[in-house]
Amino acid sequence: MDETVLTEVRRVLAPESEPTVVARQRATATHPPDPEVGALLRWAVRTIDARAVVEVGSAGGVSGSWILPDLPPRGVLTSIEPDAHAHGLATDAFEAMGAGTRVRAILGDPATVLDRLSDQAYDLVLLQSRPAFSPGLLAHAERLLRPAGMLLVRGALRGGEHAETLAAALAALAEDGAFDATVLGVDDGLLLATRRGATADG
Repeated sequence: MDETVLTEVRRVLAPESEPTVVARQRATATHPPDPEVGALLRWAVRTIDARAVVEVGSAGGVSGSWILPDLPPRGVLTSIEPDAHAHGLATDAFEAMGAGTRVRAILGDPATVLDRLSDQAYDLVLLQSRPAFSPGLLAHAERLLRPAGMLLVRGALRGGEHAETLAAALAALAEDGAFDATVLGVDDGLLLATRRGATADG
């Protein structure tokens, strides 16, 4: 993309607040979402009128800084981070935003923490850890999301050491039938999926 166009897109459609800018500067090593991807997160929250969001991987609080402003007053972001340093960055970012009880920032293994979350209690699930996508995380997302809830996966096409895991997750998604999904060729593969109608027991 032309850099001049990208700069204008970010200025017009994805301006960042001061807390987000600071969080991004501190969290470069956590691979935070670019501003236009942050704006897509904001769009997702607004589009589905999300009230309960869970993210796996905190991106140093950058993703949360895009999500939180558009949650309702009683809305909650559950942010799960396995890395202590990234968790600390995210906690600092949430404090700078004055998020208070609207964020549950949890340091721990995602699979263990997700096991404790309630079925069909979430409107949006964001996966952005490494690997961002695995059959196990897909199963958790399917269980946690309400019908018509949205799954977003950053890095769904990332290669390297996790390529086989990502390929297995994409195959499971295609075979499962619980989601309507597409993948955009940005952000190392940005997967967007909506949860099809389901009953409480599947």
